[in-house]
Amino acid sequence: MKRVDSVLEAAVQTGVTAGAVALVRHRGEVVYHGAFGQAALGPEPRPMTPETVFDLASLTKPLVGAGVTLVLVDRGVISLDEEVTDHLPELASLQGRGVTFRRLLAHNSGLPGWRPLYVEARDRPGILGAVDRLGQVTPASTRFEYSDIGFMVLGLALERVGAAPVDQLARDLLFDPLGLKNTGYLPQGSPERFAVTEKGNAFERRMAEWAGLHFDDWRTDFHPGEVNDGNTHYGLGGVSAHAGLFADAHDLGVLGEMWRNSGTWEGRRILSEAVVELGTSDQGWGRGLGWQLMNRTPPSLDKLGRADAGFFPPARSPWSPRPSGELLSSRAFGHTGFTGTSIWIDPVLEMVAVLLTNATHPEVDIDKPVNALRARFHNAVAAALSQPA
Repeated sequence: MKRVDSVLEAAVQTGVTAGAVALVRHRGEVVYHGAFGQAALGPEPRPMTPETVFDLASLTKPLVGAGVTLVLVDRGVISLDEEVTDHLPELASLQGRGVTFRRLLAHNSGLPGWRPLYVEARDRPGILGAVDRLGQVTPASTRFEYSDIGFMVLGLALERVGAAPVDQLARDLLFDPLGLKNTGYLPQGSPERFAVTEKGNAFERRMAEWAGLHFDDWRTDFHPGEVNDGNTHYGLGGVSAHAGLFADAHDLGVLGEMWRNSGTWEGRRILSEAVVELGTSDQGWGRGLGWQLMNRTPPSLDKLGRADAGFFPPARSPWSPRPSGELLSSRAFGHTGFTGTSIWIDPVLEMVAVLLTNATHPEVDIDKPVNALRARFHNAVAAALSQPA
């Protein structure tokens, strides 16, 4: 794994990220766990350690949004193809429009990708009202639109079905059965435990201002241990199915191992083999249920563009390496997070690869080659693990 050291050391030295923690599991054992660079550059420098806890950002989607949903499917509480408006009648504009659990998980529900809903709502009833006013931007199942809004709705539906907040559902159904000690929402403890993200919410503030929206309560300082995502922090009290989860590399490796091992961990079944197979199979546009699936064909632009592109600044180039790299098997699946996090799981290579970076610290730069770093990391890991013994 010395080649992995070289990839991550170079990323820190060239400023792609302030720091990184990587963990690789192979055939059920941890074969690599390293820390590089700084967990914080300011206000005081602090080195990264293997135990540093990260804001996982959108890794919350497959690990909590999909995980909790599929446990409830296993238990016969819900079915994937029922409409979430059966449980959220407040969403009157979406009733009968095909917004199902499956389509929310696969990002083809027709809901917009992102809006700063906290500009008009600061609690769950208000967020539901804002989504009802938004409605769909396209008919359900007609296109892929990666959607934070969709997973926000998913989480609110899960809370209604499960009669508990998403953080409690995740803890009871997933984290406690797996024995996870450093995974959850609204984490406690010293700020020194955490990798630091951007200063304030400068990136979202720019996006809101470009859209002509006004908001008075922006954070302006670093906030270790507090979710960076605005809709989660300002609108949903730090708990959502699309963002808000914190964990260290060890715990994230355990979560990945459960998925790699068809739903079991140390002899305890968390998810059925059938629901894991379904969740990691193609639901359209190369997506599983919450997961991105490996695609070995060269990446191409979405010719339709984003329905909510007006909220995002243009990148210097539309081209970017796929975060999985090119050497994982066709059965691999994974996800990334805006703060610089990722996990990829490959049943063929019998591998779980965790890469946690604080690439948005001290500020967000959308032109940083973070996906190139992810691709090089996964290629180096796959090449090492595929060598004959």
